[in-house]
This record gives sequence, C-alpha cells and structure tokens, in this order.
Amino acid sequence: MTDRKLVPAPAGRKGIVAASLALALTAAPGAAQTAPQARERFSHSEWTAVLQRFVDERGRVDYETLARDRAGLDAWLARLARQGPKSTPSLFPARADRLAYYVNAYNALVFQGVLSRGPEKESVWKGGLFSGYSFFVSTKVRLDGETWSLKALEDDVIRKDFADPRIHAALNCASIGCPRLPREAFVPEKLDAQLDAAMREFVEEERNAAADPASRTVTLSKIFDWFEKDFLSFERTNGNPDPKIVDYVNRFRLAKPKLERSFRVRYFDYDKRINGR
Repeated sequence: MTDRKLVPAPAGRKGIVAASLALALTAAPGAAQTAPQARERFSHSEWTAVLQRFVDERGRVDYETLARDRAGLDAWLARLARQGPKSTPSLFPARADRLAYYVNAYNALVFQGVLSRGPEKESVWKGGLFSGYSFFVSTKVRLDGETWSLKALEDDVIRKDFADPRIHAALNCASIGCPRLPREAFVPEKLDAQLDAAMREFVEEERNAAADPASRTVTLSKIFDWFEKDFLSFERTNGNPDPKIVDYVNRFRLAKPKLERSFRVRYFDYDKRINGR
C-alpha cells in the first residue's frame, strides 16, 4: 500500500474563508492599487477671508482699512492673474467651477479698481450714467493670464458664456444701488443655492421691487431695466412665450406678494454712492 501525503485542511469555516480570500487577492488584477485621489479644484478661501474681514452684514466695505492692509486681497488677485479656466483648466472641471471663479473675480477686481481710484471717493460713477461707465471700461485688470476691462469681463464672459440672469444679483459694482455684497465667496458646490438666495434677497427688498396698487404701478431696480434682455431671454427659453420683466422677478418673490403683470413698470433712480462704510 502506497503512503499518501496528507494536506492539512483549513481549520473550520474561518480557515476556509481565509484561504479563499488569500487566493482571490492573489489572483485579482490590480488588487494592490490604491483608490484614486479626489480631483483638485480651485479654492476661493482667500476671497472669503477678505470678505469676512472687510465687509459687514449690510454689504458695506471698509475700503479705507483695506487700502492700508491689502496683503490678503493682493495675494488673491495675484492668484486670479495666473490661474483660471483657460490657463489651468483642470482646476475647473464643471460649469459651476468656472462661473463661481468669474463672479468672485469680478467682485475682487472691483475692489482693486476702487483702491486704485482712491477709497475716499464718493462714487465710482462720474456724472451721468454713460460717463460713469468709464470706471468699468477704463479700469484694466489681469485675469487668467489676460488683460480685461470690467465691462468686457461682465458682458463678453459672464453674461455671454453663462446666460444666467441671477448673476445680476451677485455682481457688485461698488455702489449702494447694487445687490448686497455677501460675506462669503461663491463656491461651485453650492452655487445654485447661493445665486437663488442672492436674487431672492434682492427682489424682496422694497428698494428693488415695490408695488403701488393705487396707481397700478410696479417700481423695480434700474438693474432690471439695464439688463432687461437677459431676464426676458431667460423667460422665453423657459417656456414663457410673452414674458414681462415682472415674470422673472416673481420667480424669486417667495416671501412677498407677487407683482401684478398688468401694472405699469417704472424704475428707481440708481443710488451711485459708494458702498463704503
């Protein structure tokens, strides 16, 4: 009788499981690979730090103190100048990343323009509306490796490429008549909620949207007059064949009565005083 070599069996169920697991790990391709790292995205924390230090709850900016202590703003501006969707596209994988970048950049570059003119000035607007546009046309800024005017950045990039009228409640032009400047940066992971909140706050303020039933009149912020094309285009794109400007406003008036479509629309005088404190 021939002797047999006995192979010890795994001790019970635990042994069987351990042996099977070892075999599976040895055979499985790529078993030793590590999990992929999360993609790096552009950070807006520097801008939030500037806003929280120099902007109060009313959205007023302490430009005079900022002029004396602008290291944080300058560091943020330097990063904006060398990084952006064109020069570092991997940091901006989604539409929200790009839009948040441009909105925050615009607001920061307005800060830079105010400081360049002198924070003691009462307004960035000179005289009437069109002469006042000189600040937005002549102020040249560096962004993403290119030179822009503020007006070109707003019209040719933010409005044209994104077609989202909510940005008109997010862009701040250093004036009291503008929407309130928030104390935190717009960030891609909650951008929709932030833009909704900004527009909702804007249209629920009496200084921006008010109705007078006696005269059958609605009075709106001048912003709805200047950028009427953006608001009406959005309405048509979203199924409104015969839009009126109050239709867009009513989308965001959740805590206030809706405005009557049949009322005549007028516009408030724009408060061009600087939003300083």
